[in-house]
Amino acid sequence: MTEEITDEQVKSAIRVAVRSLARTEQCRASLERKLLQKEFDEDSIRQALDFLEKKSYLDDARFASSWIRTHCAFKPQGRIRLLRELTARGVKKIVAENAIRDYFITINEESLCEEAFRRAASKKKEPQKIMKSLIDSGFSYAMIQRIFKNNREGRDFGSE
Repeated sequence: MTEEITDEQVKSAIRVAVRSLARTEQCRASLERKLLQKEFDEDSIRQALDFLEKKSYLDDARFASSWIRTHCAFKPQGRIRLLRELTARGVKKIVAENAIRDYFITINEESLCEEAFRRAASKKKEPQKIMKSLIDSGFSYAMIQRIFKNNREGRDFGSE
């Protein structure tokens, strides 16, 4: 059964949203902001986005998963930072948490933390700066402490 859209404002909003989605995966909140900037009314936007979600063109869970994979490919980050970034983009917390959980089923977060630690240590950063960098990257304090404790560079910092 195909839903027929008769409102021209809604059709126009759908066209604009689809063009945007054709370029890159996006979340509902992002598309809503773009359509508001193009001066579509809120009701037309809601109808358009509901329609796109029903057709599976728009899916916040898919966006979150895609965003995490792309983002972490270039910069190792932990759960805390990823959650903060996704919710700041307008992804619901539960959707973001599920995407993060799924991502870390296949990727070891502690290995990412270790990689970030090694990058910072190779730049001859002071231990406090490395610690701050890892915290800013969203790794837990307990994990960071384990990395410092288990890593030879971490134990030797104070003796330089």
